Amino acid sequence: MTSSLRRALRILSAGVATGAVAVSASAAQAQWNYPPTPQEQARAFERMLTPDDAPKVLDISEGTEYTTKAHGGQHQSLCDKNGVDIQGRVTNLLFQVELGETNLRTDPVAFEQKVWPYRNNAEALREWQYIEAQAKKCFGRSSWRSEAGDPILHYLSNGRTDLEIQGRTGIWIWIDAQGGRFSKESEDGGYYVFYLVGDTIQSFEYDYPDKRGLPSRIRNAVDQLAWDLAERWLRTS
Repeated sequence: MTSSLRRALRILSAGVATGAVAVSASAAQAQWNYPPTPQEQARAFERMLTPDDAPKVLDISEGTEYTTKAHGGQHQSLCDKNGVDIQGRVTNLLFQVELGETNLRTDPVAFEQKVWPYRNNAEALREWQYIEAQAKKCFGRSSWRSEAGDPILHYLSNGRTDLEIQGRTGIWIWIDAQGGRFSKESEDGGYYVFYLVGDTIQSFEYDYPDKRGLPSRIRNAVDQLAWDLAERWLRTS
């Protein structure tokens, strides 16, 4: 285990202890303790995103953050459509690794992997089918106002990946602000890839300053990295 991962796990252990809520045994994840032990967290993060995984073409900013959330009431967010959060159903365990957002640059480029474990493959599949239906709502023009009253305008699109995991294509969602009236809160674009991976659903998020755009070479690199990380999870299970 790397020294940075050990340091992160010390922080995570404290965060889980204070953030977790009591649940019955029937609500716990079958493959994971609730909250997960430090060893389980270490095992999850060893299989997930590292700074060495990110190709140079993505130009991801410095900074790495490991997060475990083990409390009820969490939802997998897909997009915001006219002020309404389009999301998955409630769950209670998340492992997350994020590159880039922790540095001090004003507008960093970031990449994030989230792993949402479920009790078994069948439960993960049911949630995946729900997310497939929800993702179709992420299309067209989305506009609303920030808390400061500034106009926010995004263009949403979605589709299926060319690559497959366990014989099943993934989902992509693109949130694009180009062509709109920008406020400080609306100038970032986001490209998301989702896969069903065994008894987990995994999301891969690339956030970039909208003025940078999302050329095909960048998008292809994100698609490939998302697939590589999902395949790693399967190989090391």
